[in-house]
Amino acid sequence: MDAIEKIIEQILEKGQQEVSALKKAETDRIDREYQEQEEALLLQESKMIEKNQEQTNKAFKQKENRQQLEIKQATLNQKQDYLERLFSESVERMNQWNPIEFQRFVEQIISQLPLEGEANLKLGELSKVKLSSQWLSEHSTEKLKLRLEDEFLPNVGGFIIAKEGIEYNFLFSSLVQEVKKMESFSIAEMLFQ
Repeated sequence: MDAIEKIIEQILEKGQQEVSALKKAETDRIDREYQEQEEALLLQESKMIEKNQEQTNKAFKQKENRQQLEIKQATLNQKQDYLERLFSESVERMNQWNPIEFQRFVEQIISQLPLEGEANLKLGELSKVKLSSQWLSEHSTEKLKLRLEDEFLPNVGGFIIAKEGIEYNFLFSSLVQEVKKMESFSIAEMLFQ
């Protein structure tokens, strides 16, 4: 019996060793798979964090660029408004010239015009009291005789000289508009350096 018990003991011991070996192999396999899955999840999490960081940085940069653009646009709009006010005030100041200032302006224009013969001068409504037919006849030259028209151009200051269907526009709003077209950029540079 001793021999049978010893054989049973050896079989049990061998079975336990096999079970232990299988258990250890299975535990090692499970641990290895767990470790691989954990590493894969950590790598995936790291990539997601990196991707989210990139998206956050990109969104932040876009928002920052958009805000800078909005600030530049607002600044540009303010500068443009300021220039518009400046040009409007220039027209308004010219409209408020007293008769002597206005007459000096007309005299300068007449002396520089390359016209000869007779021409008509039509005043803007805001300049109508600043010039008379008498003044005009006194300041006409042998080369150029100007006749004051009875009609006025409504709601503007300055004048138009017309000869044979050609008009020379010296209305203040038109003169300032011309300066605005030609010199707006250099005036803005000068003002906003």
